[in-house]
Amino acid sequence: MPKLTRRNFLKFGAATGTLLAGGSKTLQAMELKFGGEDRHQIRPFHPRATYNYICSLCPYHDCGIAFVEGGKVVKLEGNPDHIATRGKFCPKGIAGLLAVYDPDRVLYPLKRAGKRGEGKWKRITWDEAIKEISGNIKSAMDSNAVKEIILNTGEYRDSAVIRFMQTIGSESVFRSRLTSLSNPNKNKALLDTVGVDTLTPDFANSRYVLNFGANIIETAFPFAQRLTDAIVEKRLKLVTFDVRLSNTAGRSDEWFPVSPGTDGIVMLAMANVIMQERLADTEFLKNWTNYPIDKLASYLKQWTPELAEEKSGVKADDIKRIAIEFADTKPGIVFTNNGISYHLNGTESERAAVLLSAVTGNIDVKGGLCLPKKFEIQNPRLKAEGGRLKAKNMNYHLPFKIKDGSQKVAVLLNYMSNPAYSSPAASVWRDVLKDEKLVPFIVEFSPFMSETGELADIILPDVVSIERHDVVSSPTALKPWVGVTTPILKPQGEAMDVRMVIQKIVKEIDPDGKGIASQWAFNDEAEWVKKQIKETPELKDKYEDIMDKGMYPVYGKLDSKGRKIVDENGKAVDGDYGVYKKSGFPTSSKKIQIHEKKGQSPLTALPAWQENPKHKGLKEGEFVLTTFKWAYHTNSRTGNLKYLSEIIHSNPVWINKKEAVKLGIKDGGLVRVISPVGHIVTKAFVTNGINPKSAAISASVGRWAYGRVAMANPARKPEFETGLHDLDIDDNLWWRDKGVNPNDIMPVSVDPVGGGQAWFDTVVKIEPAKPGDKYGDVKVDNERHVSIYKETDGVMGQGSGGKA
Repeated sequence: MPKLTRRNFLKFGAATGTLLAGGSKTLQAMELKFGGEDRHQIRPFHPRATYNYICSLCPYHDCGIAFVEGGKVVKLEGNPDHIATRGKFCPKGIAGLLAVYDPDRVLYPLKRAGKRGEGKWKRITWDEAIKEISGNIKSAMDSNAVKEIILNTGEYRDSAVIRFMQTIGSESVFRSRLTSLSNPNKNKALLDTVGVDTLTPDFANSRYVLNFGANIIETAFPFAQRLTDAIVEKRLKLVTFDVRLSNTAGRSDEWFPVSPGTDGIVMLAMANVIMQERLADTEFLKNWTNYPIDKLASYLKQWTPELAEEKSGVKADDIKRIAIEFADTKPGIVFTNNGISYHLNGTESERAAVLLSAVTGNIDVKGGLCLPKKFEIQNPRLKAEGGRLKAKNMNYHLPFKIKDGSQKVAVLLNYMSNPAYSSPAASVWRDVLKDEKLVPFIVEFSPFMSETGELADIILPDVVSIERHDVVSSPTALKPWVGVTTPILKPQGEAMDVRMVIQKIVKEIDPDGKGIASQWAFNDEAEWVKKQIKETPELKDKYEDIMDKGMYPVYGKLDSKGRKIVDENGKAVDGDYGVYKKSGFPTSSKKIQIHEKKGQSPLTALPAWQENPKHKGLKEGEFVLTTFKWAYHTNSRTGNLKYLSEIIHSNPVWINKKEAVKLGIKDGGLVRVISPVGHIVTKAFVTNGINPKSAAISASVGRWAYGRVAMANPARKPEFETGLHDLDIDDNLWWRDKGVNPNDIMPVSVDPVGGGQAWFDTVVKIEPAKPGDKYGDVKVDNERHVSIYKETDGVMGQGSGGKA
């Protein structure tokens, strides 16, 4: 063995340094390779096959690519040539593969073997499940009680279950969310004013963004990457109005912690300033809105910056300055989301946002808010179709209507919705679902046993996104696109696509095939998707192209340097603008209807702002509670994805530092959050990053079902013993803090115009925990929930609307 001298040591060190430097480059190159590779010193290298698929974990429906190695999905990435994603995925999309092999998936039909909610189940066959479900549905149909067959749906793509309800003739369809990118209040405002249910921001080409209540960077990933590009390249100024210092607010040039529910009056005041300073786009207002400019200017005078300061806490000078900057710096975007919509005045505030965009002429222009570009994917036609089922009833009032007998139930079909956990007054839902007299039969369609599924009579295992056939188009880019999924793997266990399940139910009800079964004459899910594409006018001749590439059109390739989609000449693919100039806006007047001619109460003729009387004169220790979302979770459906829940699994309540000192509340200390119907006990997060009148708590945690990761409890349940196995969960689930669910103490309170829940209007009292309080305690009075429902029924009460 050679002697280790100083000379040899230095020579060895130099050689090792060179090797490590080279190895670093090799490693870096390997990590950047699309899809990656499994390299190991002993195991042989296995190539990775690629498959197109669509992520289903949020309404943006990003097109992605799944990488399969050795018959197993090992990686998910965005499709680099997709016009919206450009190869980028959010954390939820990347972690989506965990759902496939989750050991807590429901893999076989299960039937309740004890009392509802007792947790006793037995495995049954698909034939047994289909016969029992079909028997209950047929019994209701034969008894002329088809309206008592109810569908509660929360899936973004629920065309099959909607079509089933249409087939049997029941209009009793309720939603926990819309299939649009907009929430109900924003949806209503946009449909009434612009004639569409969403508008697409062109952040990449904008110079000024006014962001009201949207956490773009965490919750709107296709838009976030364009916004980030513009910020990094110093082309854009971002000003955010939000009660909380969100990650978007923190990356803004200016953040204003506006008082809760007052965004609307700030926007009206800005529109007033722009009109008075003669900075409005009068040509756009004259040609493309339905109200005279002089009358609009006169109307807006009542919404002064000084009044807006009094109500919102934003200084009048700042309102004036920003309004003038925005009008002078074109193009610009007024972007909004839940922060302004989730109030009793949410619809009116969204109308004010459209007005501000119209006053500055920033609608459907390059760098502005653009009309949505998407293909309207059709359902396979019914042979005897009597009009399409709109299915826009929200489910907020449903448990109360079942409880008081105004909505009878024979069968409740619950598809990808979890009201027992995620709805306002969730505890009332649980009471109703436990009562077999009120709801005799419940069927749950889901890959996981949710809090609602625990109360079902039969659970049917659904497939996850990479196990299904599907086609989707979403307005997430400035050009239309369509994407498809084909099953990458055979479904785990006995999981079955809901379309095939429904077809089996229909055939069991109509074995001769002469009735409703004739409406479900397709061989499999692939034929269903083919019919959808063939029956969409713009796509009828593109089926082969779509299936070959996984998406259509392919507008170009991803430029590795600029990370933009470029055409064959290397030019960035731009959007389609000014579409309205050809045939007008899709409204009755063909213009933006900033003036509502009907003037029906509670809708004001022109956008107005009405103060919530419950927000006036808050006492010490009282706050307006806001909930929020992290980038790592989608409502209730990501709780069992271990990589996501390891990052976010608890939810302390945010409270302003000065207010906390007054109340004797310390950071990390236990507190009671008390609403009109009960209280929860959680920890305090004391911060300067929130409005003094507001408190904030995140959703998506505080689980008692859905799986061991969601519940922060590695102990296996008997019903999952037939499932897969994951030693990582058995041995490395290190946290036991699962957070607290705030939805039990959220009373139902609905915007009377838009029909959306006022999630951000609940007034709570926060105080230090009392002796005997334990972290995670939830105490709620359901009779109080019922009383508030009867008292309000979604009506705001008396307030100050605008005078036209």
